[in-house]
Amino acid sequence: MGGPFRPFDSDECAALEREIGMPLPSAYRAFLEAAGGEKLDYSVRLPACEPEPVQGFDELFQLGRDDAGEYGWGTLLGEYRRSRGGRPAENAHLTGLLPIARNGGSDTLFLDLNAATHGQLHAFVHAVPLPEYLGSHVFTKVAEDFDTYLDSLFIDPDTAEGVWADAAECDPSDPWRRTIEEWLDKELPGWRTEAWAAAS
Repeated sequence: MGGPFRPFDSDECAALEREIGMPLPSAYRAFLEAAGGEKLDYSVRLPACEPEPVQGFDELFQLGRDDAGEYGWGTLLGEYRRSRGGRPAENAHLTGLLPIARNGGSDTLFLDLNAATHGQLHAFVHAVPLPEYLGSHVFTKVAEDFDTYLDSLFIDPDTAEGVWADAAECDPSDPWRRTIEEWLDKELPGWRTEAWAAAS
């Protein structure tokens, strides 16, 4: 996970739950308590999004207020308030759904807080009007719960190539470069034999 990181604030968590009117699932709350970062460079496979089944929601929304002291863009409460309008709300029933992450294309990952489906994850993925891309908007179930979602994540080779391109420019002794190497060694065995890795 990438930062900047922020400590867990139980008062902000309580404020979020009060406004939504439903409690956060214990697995997601534990994640917020343990990992208050902003980036999660992993992908998930969504069969409903063929011909683009590999999707990523790498921009995590933050608990609490932003640097300006507001519930703005990228905060859980701010994103919840904004999600009541916009394209996802026009194409899916969002009652009881909390947006928790998105990607650069504004595709959004939602956490289900409704009693009957509490803890499930869903995604809204935008259509791209080009050949070989998703032809229509998709709203699909992603996982039964947050722990299952985390277990399903993997590093897409395209993501790995982009991250390594930045790290490879650093000195081999640089701590960040070594961290990236350890991350790739663990999550994507054999990456060092890829042409994009061997060339650096």
